[in-house]
Amino acid sequence: MQETALLQNPPTAAESHQQQWDAIRLQEPGLVRLLDKIARPQGTALVFSHDDPDGITSGLIFKRMLQKKGWKVALRLPEGFMLQPQQLDRALAENPDTGAVFLLDKGTLAPYAEYGKKLPVYIVDHHPTPKAPSDCVIYNPSLEKYTWCSTSILAHGIATLAGTRDTFDDFLCLVGLKGDWAIEPVSGLLADFVKPFLVEYGMAFRNLLGVLRERPTQFDSMQREVTCLLSRITEYVHGTGGGGFSYFYHDRDPELRTVDHAHCIAEALEAIADQAAKLPGLKSLAEFTALLPQPHRGRLEKIFGFFVEDWERASKTLDTTAKILRLENTTIYLFVGVKVPLLPMIGSIKLFELNQKAGDPTAQIIMVSSVSDDYTHVSVRGTGDRVHSGKFCGTLQNILQARFPEHKAVISGGGHPKAAECTVKTPQVTFFQVLHQVMAQLNEMRDLDLAWRAGALTPEQTGKARDLGLEYVPATPR
Repeated sequence: MQETALLQNPPTAAESHQQQWDAIRLQEPGLVRLLDKIARPQGTALVFSHDDPDGITSGLIFKRMLQKKGWKVALRLPEGFMLQPQQLDRALAENPDTGAVFLLDKGTLAPYAEYGKKLPVYIVDHHPTPKAPSDCVIYNPSLEKYTWCSTSILAHGIATLAGTRDTFDDFLCLVGLKGDWAIEPVSGLLADFVKPFLVEYGMAFRNLLGVLRERPTQFDSMQREVTCLLSRITEYVHGTGGGGFSYFYHDRDPELRTVDHAHCIAEALEAIADQAAKLPGLKSLAEFTALLPQPHRGRLEKIFGFFVEDWERASKTLDTTAKILRLENTTIYLFVGVKVPLLPMIGSIKLFELNQKAGDPTAQIIMVSSVSDDYTHVSVRGTGDRVHSGKFCGTLQNILQARFPEHKAVISGGGHPKAAECTVKTPQVTFFQVLHQVMAQLNEMRDLDLAWRAGALTPEQTGKARDLGLEYVPATPR
């Protein structure tokens, strides 16, 4: 097997995985409190995790750890990023003996304070946040400054400290890392935070990290020639679980009408834990899917088939993308469309093509889609971090929530420097209103950029520029 850049230049680490996490424990009071709770089982542990590859794998690592520590565990993978009050209330009604609620990869969001006032809430997350919730125990390495990682590596580290980590957790962690772009074997990109794990455990999965001359996946956005088995497996988990974007196929086959996509792939993954010894030797996606149990495997094969069909059909949709402005050295592209399937993933690939063709130092694409009359989706992808995708979507959320407070629960936005979303799921906030606000923010960013170039930013403008994601603007005016 041809070696990827990662295998050609394997990482080194100054400390072991255990040493890394022992040091983190000493620095993080929230992590200490979390570990203390894990060690004292009480009733049901209600675990909510995001329904994307990082969330699914994080949830499984956490569930297995809690079970090994003596907890009864209920894992939920509800649709959407932010945990909604009705989702929590429904799960509590089904588990009246809940002793603690654990939120994984669901954001560190201020509204969670209301949940923490009612029962013990523990948050494990890696997303930046403008305001952390009170009344919750939090472990998030990105609270003070963004840390490039995934929630799966955080869950894996906690399992290491709890003494429950095993080979299957290592595999799940790798999938979560790939799903949140913290590892890219083909090009060799790797988050510093991940290096001790990869050196000690991840390199045992060399077969997953080598070059595959097959169809490039959505995770091969830095090049479109080859892929690796880790990307193929992660794409399978993403495509069958809805990817965190609610791309479900209930209407495409009668057998899928009542199938919870995220739970289907999560249950199938959990069922192969006793075959973990086979995972490092996998050579193809077919070998991986053959391990999955029935009836899950048959349903997942149908779902993934529909996903691939949509991917191929949508690949040319973004040809109408327009270059609209330049912020410092970042070129901004805009796409507006109706009912575009798989928009965020297709956007990452389109951005690569646009960036390659234009030779931009860095680029960002903002995509606004009318998914349905009651659902508008804004997705942002970037190749750099000088214009922060997550802050753009977070500001969009905050402004729309303030303008439509009665619909606050169905407006959610935020994310990372290079990838972010904002979803609005109500007909009372129209596609036009969302698009209007997107354009208003872009116009304001252009004006702030011009003032920055002229050296004329006021302190108030500087704060606004930072809030909107212009990271190249110093925190104090120059």
